[in-house]
Amino acid sequence: MYPPILKKNRITLKPYDQSDEDRFVEIALDPASVQFMGGATGIEEDVRKLFNSGFEIYKRTDDRWFWLWGIYKDDLLCGHLELKETENTNEGELEVVYMVHPEERRKGIMTEVLSLLKENQHSWKKRVIATVDKENQVSISSLKKWGIDKTEIRLDDETGEESFKFILE
Repeated sequence: MYPPILKKNRITLKPYDQSDEDRFVEIALDPASVQFMGGATGIEEDVRKLFNSGFEIYKRTDDRWFWLWGIYKDDLLCGHLELKETENTNEGELEVVYMVHPEERRKGIMTEVLSLLKENQHSWKKRVIATVDKENQVSISSLKKWGIDKTEIRLDDETGEESFKFILE
């Protein structure tokens, strides 16, 4: 299912185009992105397969909520965004997952993107949550700007590591 195209100031969220593949690979292979991204292998071939699998997500017609966007500034891909039902979500919740291109970090892009999601979540009748590694201070700081309604501690059954589940305002 294609997600809606959303715009705010200098940012546009829209479905990927095949021409975005190389820039996506730059984002997804950056060590700062891979560090906290679950399931990331850091292998280019895997990242390219992941990018191309997104086009299959757009074709899906099942009831699972899974929106996948590129984050664009002046038609340049500067980030990746997902809003979806996951094993971390409860009924009425969607998990936000994102990465920002190394050249675009610390420029307020995610603050603008999160503000855009916050403005729209009520029309979706869903609460947005984020699952964040306790060491990921950059994401924690961004999410605090959104507003955190509730924090839960999650325990990974396989690794025993704790993470935060933030239920956003």
